[in-house]
Amino acid sequence: MIEDLKAIFGPKCTAIAINKDLPEMVNIPSNSMKLCEAVNYSFCTPLKIVHENLGCPGARRSTGFDNDDSALARTISANSQIPLRFTTDALQEIPKLEGVNFVVLGISENMETVIQPDLYIIYVQPYMVTNLMHVLAKNEIKPAISPFSLLSICGNVFANCYKNKVVTLSFGCPESRKHGGVEKSEVVVGIPFKYARFLVDSQLKNFIKSNR
Repeated sequence: MIEDLKAIFGPKCTAIAINKDLPEMVNIPSNSMKLCEAVNYSFCTPLKIVHENLGCPGARRSTGFDNDDSALARTISANSQIPLRFTTDALQEIPKLEGVNFVVLGISENMETVIQPDLYIIYVQPYMVTNLMHVLAKNEIKPAISPFSLLSICGNVFANCYKNKVVTLSFGCPESRKHGGVEKSEVVVGIPFKYARFLVDSQLKNFIKSNR
């Protein structure tokens, strides 16, 4: 499936599974990483994120590794100059997960025969989003579009897509653009596994090509 999605959207596409281990060895980074950083690395190589190597406070909150939203809101507010009330309210709306032990990213086509991904995260250009939303609308599927510039990949895309099984879209946050490899001309899309085959089998690939 991952190669089919890359044929549609391009190489910045990663397959992700939660709490599903592989029989083969997967790189477990020894250095602390942000989840958006791990997503960017996983476009080229599989890796495994665990409690010990996930360093970003926002990502730790999104995965459920940490649960102090009040402290996180204060940190975000102090670093971004966004009012504390706004960050507190935003965190109440941005999903977070429970029961996550580890996350495997960068699952290859061969690996997909062993474990089924839960979702795919893709960096795309805006015109692709227009085409994607058109195809979704034709099938009465409404994506979740985040209004927040906070916890872009880890919360608004990763956690929301996995928890609510919805197609998610985020315009990125400062951290994901600095550390996660999201280019100026890209936005971030999350696709649940249940919609991936539908998108591959749709005319989306031809639709995108015709609108380039």
